Amino acid sequence: MPPISLRPGLDHDVYQLIKILEEKSNDGKPFRSVTHAYDAVKHSNSSLSRKKKQVLNDSIDRALQVRKQELREDSSDSEAALEEADEEISQQEDQRFQLNLQMTRHWNTNTTSSSHASKKRRIQAEDGDQNTSQSARENGETPTSRANGTVNDKSISEITHKTPSQKKTPRPTRYKVEHVSEPVRLGGLDQIRDGLLLQLESMLKGEHFWGPRKLEKISGILVSGPTGVGKTSLVRSIASQLEVPIVSAAECFDNQERMEKSFTEAVDEAMRLAPCIMLVDDLDHYASKPGSAKHGDSHMQMVKLFQRQVERMRKESSHHPVVLMATTSNITDLHSEMTKCGWFEQTISIKVPDAATRREIFSAVLPNSDILEDIDIEKLVKYTNGYVGSDIKALIRGAAQRAAIQFFQITDENGPSGENVAISGNERPGSRLSMKDFLLTIEEFTPSLRKEGFTAIPNVSWDEVGALKQARKQLTTSIIGPIKHPEQYLNWGINKPSGVILWGPPGCGKTLIAQAVANEAQASFILINGPELLNKYVGESERAVRELFERARLSAPCILFFDEIDSLVSRREGSSSESGVRVVNALLTELDGARGRKGVYVIGTTNRLDMIDEAMLRPGRLNKHIYVGLPDADERVDILETIVRSSRPHTSQAELDYLAKVARDIRSSRFSGADLHALFVEAAEHGLSRSFDDNVRQFTEADWEYALNNTKPSVQNTIT
Repeated sequence: MPPISLRPGLDHDVYQLIKILEEKSNDGKPFRSVTHAYDAVKHSNSSLSRKKKQVLNDSIDRALQVRKQELREDSSDSEAALEEADEEISQQEDQRFQLNLQMTRHWNTNTTSSSHASKKRRIQAEDGDQNTSQSARENGETPTSRANGTVNDKSISEITHKTPSQKKTPRPTRYKVEHVSEPVRLGGLDQIRDGLLLQLESMLKGEHFWGPRKLEKISGILVSGPTGVGKTSLVRSIASQLEVPIVSAAECFDNQERMEKSFTEAVDEAMRLAPCIMLVDDLDHYASKPGSAKHGDSHMQMVKLFQRQVERMRKESSHHPVVLMATTSNITDLHSEMTKCGWFEQTISIKVPDAATRREIFSAVLPNSDILEDIDIEKLVKYTNGYVGSDIKALIRGAAQRAAIQFFQITDENGPSGENVAISGNERPGSRLSMKDFLLTIEEFTPSLRKEGFTAIPNVSWDEVGALKQARKQLTTSIIGPIKHPEQYLNWGINKPSGVILWGPPGCGKTLIAQAVANEAQASFILINGPELLNKYVGESERAVRELFERARLSAPCILFFDEIDSLVSRREGSSSESGVRVVNALLTELDGARGRKGVYVIGTTNRLDMIDEAMLRPGRLNKHIYVGLPDADERVDILETIVRSSRPHTSQAELDYLAKVARDIRSSRFSGADLHALFVEAAEHGLSRSFDDNVRQFTEADWEYALNNTKPSVQNTIT
């Protein structure tokens, strides 16, 4: 059973509290159960007592298991020491036993002075020696004692220096050494790998360059990117090509008490194996900045430990070249000390794969074409927007599992049995991975980025958006065009992403338009409901904004859609919320592109343009303002036809023709798109009730008349 390890953050805090409570309230004894430990925590003055019960119980359970492991290890060490002491005592007792045996024989010898007696004594002594030797051999003793009671020096030496019993197996190390012999398949990372390969080769095997010139190398390289993009695989691929080992040291930081010893041993091993790469995966979990959710008591200790060991590796770099590398999925959470000069001085960012990169990944990781059937890679690329490398590999495994189930599922009683599967395997359904297997797997699969806040690309097409042709034209120019044809925009000197505000009365289709834009552009899409970025704690709202744009940059091209943006960036002069003011300032900083906003497009919707802070609406920020107002008569006809056609595909042409009369009716003159949808629902419900009596399953004039009389416009005052 593998050892239990503590998770960063809460687990380490609970572990330390458990140790304190064992001494204070449990007489130094370990807690017998999670319940006893939980009661002790709840009755303590610690802030942990306010944690939710389930979360706290889970952490207590892991902490108690780690404590049991430590006590077991300490007990094993004590038992080993006792065994060694017992062995020494046993050896001394054996020695005394041999000496006493010889002395006893000497005391029992007859001391008569006659020659006959003397001869007899010699005979007895010789017989005694023989008997003693035979007895000793039978009892496993060394027959080197003399008959007169003296003991041979060699005998004492052999007895005293017995071969000690075999010692206990040494405790396993917390670091791992890997020699990557097989090539690591990468897709879409060739350019990054080739550049990093040359750099590491010069650092690990270029002492003939560095030595004579007395130049210093950089100490470490940080690889940043979302979970699953291939950060660790990139390092393994380079190690394979350079034929150098990897010492993985992340587990050294799981136990706070043994952290320094474990990491020092890992550094020793890396220097012994030099040239070598030392890797720390998920560095932000062990060295997060103060104030972040992951930060724990051990993190500052880890930072100081890192400082000492990095300095040590730097001093020994000429004789023991070791490159320190680390990965992180959230660089904004990383302690600032880690990226300062002398530590991880270089950062390599890996972005979420775009269409071209996903195509390369599929080509690299798809199995042999002999087991593929009608696979359309271009279609797979289109349907896997937002997938990272690990998602694509998981998708292939899921499709293979689906094919395997079909392969072994016998649907016909006369089909092949288990005995002749091998013969008929190539013809059976599921013997190859089909496009259907992939498409069905995609429907059920949740990409890892979607679990981290990314939103699925909406399935709303322009065909589902009635009218609004002018808004569509403007959005195509400002958002869709730069994403689909960036080179043409660069040719005209347009290189800064636009920000767009869709404004107008509620229910006129602003959100629907934004979803259609994201669908047509096939870009990464992140939906933000205004207030969700606000946080009462100082600095947390700004951090949320920074992380949001950092995620968007890593997944560019990306559309950030702020629904009801006025609730987030209202005018600062009249704001009573300090957090709101700080959010506006943070957003202004990001929109100005001080950190680079290439490929990040912002769309916001609002009913009240006058409520938004004026600074947000200046050129270069959200300077495109598209009014989405109430539709006119022709637009109402188009919208109502679109609603009916998409909601009830089997509607007859005669029914569709009648919609023009309904949409142009004076009673619907001030209807928004949402009102027209409500009108359709009202007519459909009336038709459903009526059809139970007359069995007519089509819209009638009476249905629409009822709907027009019972649907009221939701917008009272409009801006024209």
